[in-house]
Amino acid sequence: MSIKKPFLGLLFSIPLLLISCNSEKKPKDAKVQDNRIAQHSEPTNTNHSVAKVIAVDKGFSTFSKWLSASGYDKKLAAKGPYTVFAPTNYAFENLYPGTTEKLMLPEHREKLTAILEYHIIPGLINENDIFKAIDDYGGSVKLKTLGGKKLIASRKHGNVYLIDEKGNGGKLITTNIEADNGIMHTIDDIMQPKQK
Repeated sequence: MSIKKPFLGLLFSIPLLLISCNSEKKPKDAKVQDNRIAQHSEPTNTNHSVAKVIAVDKGFSTFSKWLSASGYDKKLAAKGPYTVFAPTNYAFENLYPGTTEKLMLPEHREKLTAILEYHIIPGLINENDIFKAIDDYGGSVKLKTLGGKKLIASRKHGNVYLIDEKGNGGKLITTNIEADNGIMHTIDDIMQPKQK
């Protein structure tokens, strides 16, 4: 998969709010193993869970179908907090034809769940936290996902890219979309962990 131009014109029904936080200065050779780059105590209450934000926005309709097929929509409606890197519908065009539908079949639920968990970080990490951590750690930072795998966040030409275990890159498009149990950032590619 290659990094493509971001999907433009995506409108959200939830207002965008910025969170600010204070992060400690860390040595440049350190690695983030437990997502200490942000520790906000509580998400802002918007009366919408992350699952609800995804479900009501047509720009996430494919991602929403994946969440429903795996049962993860219920988890993202729970307390959290979660940081979700949500792929837009456009991102799914990077997959081989038929892959999106195939992964929603019951026999592929375990693989689908592993991919979804690779897009979710426990805790709250906003855009400023990511930029600061990338600078503090010398150009890239490892983020531990809900499934225990690592994503690498790096910056190029002022943009943040997530790099998965297969070397694929996804660009952050819209950031800091708040929900009452977390925060979302949209990406233009599907992050995929290495399969066992």
